[in-house]
Amino acid sequence: MNQMKGCPEEAKNVKLIGHSDLNGWGCITQVQVRGKWGFIGATGADGHEGTTVVDVEDPANPKVVAQLPSPPGTTSGKVQLLDDVMIVNAEQVKGREADGFVPGLLLYDISNPAKPKFMKTFEMYGKGVHRPILDIENRLCYCACTAEGFLGDILWIVDLKDPVNPEVVSQGWLAGQHLAGGEVPSGGEGNLSQCYGAYRRGDHLFCGYWFGGFVVFDVKDITKPKVVGHFNPTPPYPGKCHNAVPLPDSDLVIVTHESTSDDVSEPPGFLWIYDARVPSNPVPISTWMPHPVDPASLFPSEGDWTTRGGRYGAHNIWRGMTTKDFVYVVWFNAGLRIVDISDPFRPQEVGYYVPAGDTGRPTPQSNDVFVDERGLIYIADRCGGGLDIVEYTGPR
Repeated sequence: MNQMKGCPEEAKNVKLIGHSDLNGWGCITQVQVRGKWGFIGATGADGHEGTTVVDVEDPANPKVVAQLPSPPGTTSGKVQLLDDVMIVNAEQVKGREADGFVPGLLLYDISNPAKPKFMKTFEMYGKGVHRPILDIENRLCYCACTAEGFLGDILWIVDLKDPVNPEVVSQGWLAGQHLAGGEVPSGGEGNLSQCYGAYRRGDHLFCGYWFGGFVVFDVKDITKPKVVGHFNPTPPYPGKCHNAVPLPDSDLVIVTHESTSDDVSEPPGFLWIYDARVPSNPVPISTWMPHPVDPASLFPSEGDWTTRGGRYGAHNIWRGMTTKDFVYVVWFNAGLRIVDISDPFRPQEVGYYVPAGDTGRPTPQSNDVFVDERGLIYIADRCGGGLDIVEYTGPR
């Protein structure tokens, strides 16, 4: 199984099925699974940089079948799938500049998933796309990308009716970003309000907007997205609103605020539940954090998690819920947490899995989660820990 060595795993109602270090490409930021194939984006933080294809038909023995390095000067840790096309982000990261960088989306033919073929780069702007989020139903892609005359990443809406030939439909932003239009930023670079991705439900896009909080766009007219809802709890709560994920068949939106401190020198972000039945007026109704390991801790933000090292706090959520009552969220050094929100006012943890090992670091750094049609859960480590495949064994 090639399991990492170091600190032991911690688990409740979750068991390990399989593990892979992806031949050393284990700095994973996103996982997508379709049938027997896993498509995995790596950032290169502690390893290689690019996309790995894994055969997960036997989840106890995942097999690497292809690895595609990023172009020079490019980080491409995000991956999406539409028809027989794999869509990978192309982003320039400070300190990794190189001649020949082209910002935008990398398109691969995956009609044979074991042998992806690069087709083209869809060029966008500036430092490129940080995060593309696919809307398969409407064949659109919502990208967080810089734009001329704007401060920080804004929302780009890209038409993928023909996924080999994308077209930009429109752009949207929060007031204060359009510097060329005379808008004045609400905060400096240290408190930047910028788009971190968007998820659609009905005629609305729900966006994490970093220090700008939770933002709702009306997209009835997809060519003219407009902000109709906005709730920003920062201050007093920690900023860096990262995800805003609407749950299927529900008025609820799950929101996470990300911590980017490797020594927990900032307050850790946590999970919020919003009632967005009126999209123009989203209302937070509860928050959640893992219970402290130290039973003597007075507050969930104190105790063992914050002294282990590495990042601590909420990050990515798996959107395609197998049940609307469970939320699967990764928590950096606290691993995977499975939260029952059948009573959204009182979220309760039903399971967790903190991967073993430290790869030379004090803790795992679980960054992304995906649940496949078999109910298997894929956990990605952003700092070299590779891929863990686990299964929830608790009550449903």
